[in-house]
Amino acid sequence: MKKRVLSMIMIFVMLTVIFTGCGSGSKNKDKDTVSEVTEGGTRTYNGVDISKELTLKMYLLGDRSKDFDKVYTEINKILKEKLNTTVEIEFLSWSEHDTKYSLLFSSGEEFDLIFTASGWGHYEATAAMGGFYELSEDFIKTYAPDIWKVVPSAAWTQALIDGKVFMVPNYQNEFAVNVLAIRGDLMKKYGYDTIASWDDLIAYYGDITTGEAGITPLGTQGGGLLYPFLLHKGVDTIGGSPSELFIYNTLTPEDLSITYALDWEGFAEYCKAVKQMFDAGYWSADSLATTEERQDGLLNGTAASMVWNLGSCKLYAEQANREHPDWEVTIVDIASDISKGVNPYINNGVAINAVSNHKERAMMVLNEFYTNPAIYDLASLGIEGTHWEAVSDDQYKLLDANSDYGVDNNCNWGWTNADIRRKQYIENPTALDNKAQELQDTWSKDIKADHIYDGFTFDNSKVSSEIAAVGTVITQYYTPLMCGMAGDVDKAINELRTQLDNAGIQNIYDEIQKQAAAFVESKK
Repeated sequence: MKKRVLSMIMIFVMLTVIFTGCGSGSKNKDKDTVSEVTEGGTRTYNGVDISKELTLKMYLLGDRSKDFDKVYTEINKILKEKLNTTVEIEFLSWSEHDTKYSLLFSSGEEFDLIFTASGWGHYEATAAMGGFYELSEDFIKTYAPDIWKVVPSAAWTQALIDGKVFMVPNYQNEFAVNVLAIRGDLMKKYGYDTIASWDDLIAYYGDITTGEAGITPLGTQGGGLLYPFLLHKGVDTIGGSPSELFIYNTLTPEDLSITYALDWEGFAEYCKAVKQMFDAGYWSADSLATTEERQDGLLNGTAASMVWNLGSCKLYAEQANREHPDWEVTIVDIASDISKGVNPYINNGVAINAVSNHKERAMMVLNEFYTNPAIYDLASLGIEGTHWEAVSDDQYKLLDANSDYGVDNNCNWGWTNADIRRKQYIENPTALDNKAQELQDTWSKDIKADHIYDGFTFDNSKVSSEIAAVGTVITQYYTPLMCGMAGDVDKAINELRTQLDNAGIQNIYDEIQKQAAAFVESKK
């Protein structure tokens, strides 16, 4: 009888595995882990004893949504079945995480898992203070084999600090690219089938300026073209450095030089170009002191375009088209011939507390968050039938109650997994929807090679006095140059250079290069 009961338990557990693994279709077919009860009565997860019931504590960043606890009650039901484990979630709010994150570790608080990110999410600083548990290859393969199978090797390389990994990076191609939302009706009026280059854009802007009354190309957003220009030139800024004063060649990974922007020939070229544009009326003199948001001009009809990332441009283009269907707002990429970069995988991740008493179980839990479609959908979208409904195996449609949980709104970014992440179903895609998808598809086929500086963020705390002084110079001299409002360009650049020298820019440059060299060394 005992054997029969045991067999029934085994069947139940195996069925649980099957259902929790396949509840969202075929997405889970590649999972390697098996949760079962042995003939001796021991509960195991991929062969590891999980007989002891545990509750783990995990910290996330942000704020708890209205239905968060309801959703995590459902997640815990699955974790209990698969791992004999549940999780308790605590949040560090946006306003407090900068000050309280390190205190969690210095105070010795007992918890197991925590969201982290390179640069903005305390990864390097916490690893340096010994706060995170080292994740060796054997440890990951033993307790999270599905994660090892999914996360690309480049992500693990990015996570290295002094040759050691302390986080599980997220896995997605998150494009960090500025594009433009632009009036399609005016493109047609002036004979533009497409705008795919800097020269196309400038020509279009010229036609708007001479042909349209009451509309300027960019309204009050005079400084908006800098990042599209940098992308068009194949350079990017060093993260954490003041404004855009330090850049690197993002398209050539072997080039580890960092250039002071004022020494870059493109700097003067851009300053002279925007001077001509401002003089021609491409944006208003209010740009230096405007309180308008960057989308306001497009939405109120005083600007023919706006600059932002793809998601934001699409959001406001949709709003403009709802309110003014005849505008036919679309999206253009003026660096269409440049391979696009994605945010580093370590831009989001999860780490294990070095003093956790349950590191192995914590890694198993993370394996489920990362690769179990049922848990993944819950954490990302909420409860199926309440917050969303499935459309095929890999799409979703929002339901009215979604506002009580949100989509990817609950700090689930640390375990983002592109392989099982659902896309939103759009029943009748518009021309704008198709254009946005076309850009994404095109970028995905030609992702630029990783540059090690893509994941580097400058810590300015050692030159804080110089940073403060440079900030004053930027406001007074740099910003007007970027808006074309500084008068004679060569003279203005010389004055900016002098003022930055006096503020101590060389000390900042030296510190950036020192930290960058150490960062490169730490990744070897």
